[in-house]
Amino acid sequence: MKGGYFLSNGRFHKEEDSVFNLADLTRRTDGFSEIFRAEHNEILFQKSISSHLLATAWTIGLDLSGTIDPEGRFLQKDVSRLLNKNKLYLASKIKIQIYPYNRNINILLSAEEIERGFYPVHEPGLLLSFYRDNLQEIQPASVYSTSGNFVRQMARRNAEELNKPNMILLNKRGNACETVDGSFAYLNSDQVIFTTDWSGGYRCAIKEEVIQSVKEAGFQPQEKEQITPDDLLDAEELFLYDACNGIQKVLGLEDRRYFSTKTQLIAGKLSELAKKDRAERV
Repeated sequence: MKGGYFLSNGRFHKEEDSVFNLADLTRRTDGFSEIFRAEHNEILFQKSISSHLLATAWTIGLDLSGTIDPEGRFLQKDVSRLLNKNKLYLASKIKIQIYPYNRNINILLSAEEIERGFYPVHEPGLLLSFYRDNLQEIQPASVYSTSGNFVRQMARRNAEELNKPNMILLNKRGNACETVDGSFAYLNSDQVIFTTDWSGGYRCAIKEEVIQSVKEAGFQPQEKEQITPDDLLDAEELFLYDACNGIQKVLGLEDRRYFSTKTQLIAGKLSELAKKDRAERV
């Protein structure tokens, strides 16, 4: 039977075990969580994921020295143990939760099986809406998951109520800045436009890999600080991206419908990069 175990500070526990007390549950809100992908027992873009975790922890004063290294070797070892214990040998969604406990740091890892394929792209694409009820602040820490969680939680709840897979969030200036679980980019002609780090939105751990995929697909990546809702509605194509799902096609936003031919090319390049990244480390 697959699954059933999680890893807490290097020790395995069954999902039904009573491991956490009330103090633990309270302190978990002082930390952060991230989701990423593993295929065939290896974290995809391991270095980028680990560097992102280190930078995120720094924003709330957590020192992960000795638990996570920039190369990702320590994290990969724990993830491999977790996947083997759960008999998840193909593709998995990994969730890591990091939070302080007195002078220590607690690290919780869990995994679930997902469709394999090095970021497979699903047809025909996602149907999205804007989330306008709450707006993200624009500050340096906005690029990390330690900031803006309340707005993301409310947007996630709204998406569930509307039966939407995701939503585009706006910042205090009314500009598009992120999604519930990651970020986005849009295409016009041969240009692919991304948000900047000053847009008030989350910066995906694999943004550089997505940008590299854009270049290898023959397009020109650009960053824009103020991306209006109309910019997205007037775009030729629109896609979402995150460290677990990779690139996801968008079929429609509100009443707008999009092509996805160029997005498919970029997604294919990201898959190739992921396979190459894993092969170089195995």
